Amino acid sequence: MKKLRLAIIGPGRLGRKCAELISDDQTLELAGIVQRADADTPSDFSKGVPVVTHISELKSVDAALLCVPPDEVMGVAKGLLQGRIPIVECARLHGEDFLRHKSEIHRVALHHKVPAVVGAGCDPGILSLFRGYFALLAPHGHTETTLHAGSSLHHSLAAEGIKGVRKALATELKPAGGIVQRYVYVELEPSADADEVERLIANDPLFLDEQTLVFSVPSIDALEETNRGVVLERHGKPGAAGHASFLLEARFDEIGLAARMMLAAAPSLATLQAGAYSLLDLPLSALWERQGTDEEKEWI
Repeated sequence: MKKLRLAIIGPGRLGRKCAELISDDQTLELAGIVQRADADTPSDFSKGVPVVTHISELKSVDAALLCVPPDEVMGVAKGLLQGRIPIVECARLHGEDFLRHKSEIHRVALHHKVPAVVGAGCDPGILSLFRGYFALLAPHGHTETTLHAGSSLHHSLAAEGIKGVRKALATELKPAGGIVQRYVYVELEPSADADEVERLIANDPLFLDEQTLVFSVPSIDALEETNRGVVLERHGKPGAAGHASFLLEARFDEIGLAARMMLAAAPSLATLQAGAYSLLDLPLSALWERQGTDEEKEWI
């Protein structure tokens, strides 16, 4: 099977993550990196990958992944579409801003007869899909989104006072009508016993009245830099049949998740008519086709 050749526009953190995932996928090939003439190429890109200042210098590009800052996306997208190159981007826009953004890219894509996938990242992106499916399951109701579990300095300092803990980060979640759930992330001293640290924190008077979960992590600084938290709750309208309620709770690397969604969306470009599409416009099978194990696919 012919590999899908993808160009990465922008060698920042998102671009590097996309390159890493492409190298691990046997159906994809990195056509090259496009960067500004005054930019330094990161040393962690694979040797032999072409690095150019304009996409016209690359050979056989099937699509481009836009990994540039949000305020640069529109200009870069228009230039690529004018060159008849399909694109996938993940600009973080919401509400009316996203609709105007999508409408303008749709206009340009139609004019040049090229498909584009917009908002194919984390949010908008995969979280938009979850919100949409929750609304489908409970059409009369409301959705609450908490982006980042609330952190508690007081509880973080208390956890850092436990013997064997080098650094700590305590976060909390307050489910609607439920008790507070406390998540404590600890960076341990080399000689520390993780089980003992967990026992001491759970039995500390400050944590006794709350459900407390303790997780050992290699670096609190890295956790705060890359990890994000989200809680989606969909509550059906009171009085509706079954009074449905749905909950999604997750922590994730936002950059990694955005890169994975961009790569999941890219193969669908070959099947799309000209115009701009969001993930909600694509059939679920198009995103799932190359993801997961065969056993997992059987459940679709």
